[in-house]
Amino acid sequence: IIRRSLSEIGRGGADLLGADALSLDGQRKIVLDSYMPTGFDVLGMLDHAEDYNDEDDEKLKKSPVLHVNGSMIAFPTSFFLWNVDGPKDVTLESLSLVIIRDPSVEFLFIGCNHTLPPREMNRIRREMKEKGIVVEQLDLVSCSVVLL
Repeated sequence: IIRRSLSEIGRGGADLLGADALSLDGQRKIVLDSYMPTGFDVLGMLDHAEDYNDEDDEKLKKSPVLHVNGSMIAFPTSFFLWNVDGPKDVTLESLSLVIIRDPSVEFLFIGCNHTLPPREMNRIRREMKEKGIVVEQLDLVSCSVVLL
């Protein structure tokens, strides 16, 4: 296990609400590489991995993979930790980041291996539809593939 502090992530912050929030303008796209019970492996977040590679010394090589423990809300060039523990915690309020994003997103894929409560899922779909956002629930693996 490689521990990294937030200061090692060289990409800087992400503008959640600005007009360039979803544009790729030269930014590297992140990739959800794999999923494990502890979380996701994310490629494209760590810029420093190549800077420290030394072909002669295995100890100096750093992985370009960032393992994220827990749930996240992912956008093309960034992700944000999402404080949900299970399907009952996925609510319209917990998805407020998606709603306030400017420019707004067109599609919201909710990855969960368990069915979300139907009443709350219908509420999420109804509110998101009013904002022009299509919502689909998928299992985690399918959702990760869609983000590629």
